[in-house]
Amino acid sequence: MKLPELLCPAGSPEALHAAVAAGADAVYFGAKSFSARSFAENFDDAALEKEIDYCRLMGVKTYLTVNIQLFDRELDDAVDLIRRAYNLGADAFITADLGLAKLIKEYIPQSNFTQALK
Repeated sequence: MKLPELLCPAGSPEALHAAVAAGADAVYFGAKSFSARSFAENFDDAALEKEIDYCRLMGVKTYLTVNIQLFDRELDDAVDLIRRAYNLGADAFITADLGLAKLIKEYIPQSNFTQALK
């Protein structure tokens, strides 16, 4: 029997490390921009790289949340963020914006996110 994935929120590096130490299979977190959890510390580019590397070392998946509705003028920046996170090794993306989902599928077709859209 396969156990369900234990997915934990990580609004800061401290929360991420606590989730990993507690046995999380995966963590989700937002970047400094495009995150619905504006009260969370969230992660800048340097922290994204460091924490994604840490999670890979620990065998924990990373899901970046870009979970707000975006204005058309924000889409390019959001795609750039997702592309950077993907290149850093993020495992998947969580989004609430269908336009962004379409762009992810178009510009990063090999990402795990696109598998969920099929």
